[in-house]
Amino acid sequence: MNEYDKTIYEIRNFNRFYTVNMGFLNSGYLDTSYSVAETRILFELNLHERCIQNDIVKILQIDKSYLSRIIKRFDKNGLIEKKKSEEDKRASYITLTEKGKKETEKLIVLTNEQIRTKIDTLTPAECKQLCNSMNNIISILGKEELI
Repeated sequence: MNEYDKTIYEIRNFNRFYTVNMGFLNSGYLDTSYSVAETRILFELNLHERCIQNDIVKILQIDKSYLSRIIKRFDKNGLIEKKKSEEDKRASYITLTEKGKKETEKLIVLTNEQIRTKIDTLTPAECKQLCNSMNNIISILGKEELI
């Protein structure tokens, strides 16, 4: 097995471990009514405060029509508000409503609690090693995004 094949195998092995370990394959993320994709969209809207759908498509590399269905559901459930852009009437800015902000905050707390239980038994040195390892992965695989 050459180094590329071994790397592919190890990445797939890590992905299988990580997705199961973090509960990403469960139908509702952290026993909520939201999927992992919906949760990520809410996190991004919270982070960016105001953006258009194409921004989310680029950031998450998600299918436009899939995102549209999720945005419609969020709008129907009162989680977001859409306002037409003054600069481009074809685009609408999306922001979280107060209800959306509260839901997202709950999800952030749940996520943080889940991670805390995963790392609770680690020593400070192991925490540092884990962080360094994750940063190395981002730095190596994220090179393409810097170009």
